[in-house]
Amino acid sequence: MGIRRKVFALACGIVIILLLGCRVFAADEGDAVKALQEAIARVETDKEKGVLRKELGDLYVQRDELQQAAAEYLKALELNKNFSDEERLQMAVYISWADRYDDAIAVLQPMLRRNPGFIEARVHLARTLSWAGSYDEAIHEADRVLQLAPGNRDALLVKANALNWKGKPAEAIPLYEVLLAEEENFDARLGMAHAYLALGERETAIQNKDMLEPTFPYQERELHRLDQALSAQFRPSAKAQYSHYDDSDGNLVDTYSAGATFWVYGLNADLQYRHTEARNHSLENSADEAALTVYANPTAHVGVGAGVGVAQSDAGDSDTFFTWSARADVDVLKGKAGVVVTRDFFAEVADLIENDIRVTRTNVYLFQNLTDRLFAHVGYTYSDFSDDNDSDEVLLVTRYLIYPKNPAINIGYRVRYLNFNRQSGGGYFDPNDFISNQIFASAYYERQKLYLYVEPFFGHESFRRSGDNADELVGGGYGSIGYRITNNCAVELFGEGGNFSVDSAAGFDYYLVGANINVKF
Repeated sequence: MGIRRKVFALACGIVIILLLGCRVFAADEGDAVKALQEAIARVETDKEKGVLRKELGDLYVQRDELQQAAAEYLKALELNKNFSDEERLQMAVYISWADRYDDAIAVLQPMLRRNPGFIEARVHLARTLSWAGSYDEAIHEADRVLQLAPGNRDALLVKANALNWKGKPAEAIPLYEVLLAEEENFDARLGMAHAYLALGERETAIQNKDMLEPTFPYQERELHRLDQALSAQFRPSAKAQYSHYDDSDGNLVDTYSAGATFWVYGLNADLQYRHTEARNHSLENSADEAALTVYANPTAHVGVGAGVGVAQSDAGDSDTFFTWSARADVDVLKGKAGVVVTRDFFAEVADLIENDIRVTRTNVYLFQNLTDRLFAHVGYTYSDFSDDNDSDEVLLVTRYLIYPKNPAINIGYRVRYLNFNRQSGGGYFDPNDFISNQIFASAYYERQKLYLYVEPFFGHESFRRSGDNADELVGGGYGSIGYRITNNCAVELFGEGGNFSVDSAAGFDYYLVGANINVKF
């Protein structure tokens, strides 16, 4: 018993000494910060102030206060132009670690214009550009390093990550393999796992994840993020949703839907059910639809999918219709090209349900990432309606990411041409020579468990229909707000509306509001 008491007393003493030591160390650091701040106030020349600002930044780095360190380093660099390139690189590294990528890039680029052979600085410039989302520039800088120093592992890793984050995992994998063939590397193995995850190769992604052995805190965080990404992509999920639609022609529509996504035999499966209750001044109809679709990537660059379903309306004799879909896409240049063919029941408003309108659509599209921030989409759709009508539609969209951080902000332009063979009277919007031009903006903001998305638009449309000509300004938008109750459950509220004729099936001014809940298992 006496020995136990002595051991316990010794342990308590050690704990007390450590706590006192930490307190004294923290007090010493606080005193050092105060002393440097007072010294900065006393000195007169900018050069001296710059040196002291750098020392204060170094002290903040020791305290792991990177935002304060970055602020002091930037002040130091502004005050004192005589820092060596090595000192500038050191400060740029910590500035980038504080997520101030543009500031770090602004420090590195002038240095490299003076000293283009400074490999360590160019590697970190490439790394920071990749963190900032400027993937093409990052790859360019990494290639410049590899020209100067073939086999430079840091440059090779930066290039692989930039390709991966840019959406080209198949091109990144061979670079990760080169790095891992020489020696095991946490960051390269992590990138390999994410690349296979992006390609939908679950087992290979998990195999690479299981080989990760984190040593540092940031590696623990990255492994946790990888686990979350694997769960998000491959765990089964379910969604339930309700929406209410109201337009200027008196159409009211309530829609209830439920669905689930899951993986089976390497296929991404999606099972959906929707019940629609639609009414207007003279009709009240309902419809039920169910469909199962699957999608797979037989190769790294090709995707294929198909679906089957059934739809039933209570109009007339409660007609039942089969629905189906097929799709294929392939990586082309800096994006994808694809074709989607669908056969659907047009159950958007009461008149459409009453008339049992079905439509077969064939859509051919090309999507390109022209640069890291500039995107373009062009598509053509031919639609064949069951009431002996058909249409041709061309859509062109360009979008530019003006701010990639939080909130992510885009601006864009849309032009659309739509022409129907005739006005059938089937209850849907069927114009001749419809042309619209729109500008739009979007913003996505995330803070802890809350996330928000808004996309307003403004533009002009003109068309002919049933002997009338329209030439008018249009506007509207979409917005949603969500809250993650847990990592596996989120609720959302959403709404949209406007007077853009094509956005509503019947072509009237409208609004739609709703809510949904998403659960992962």
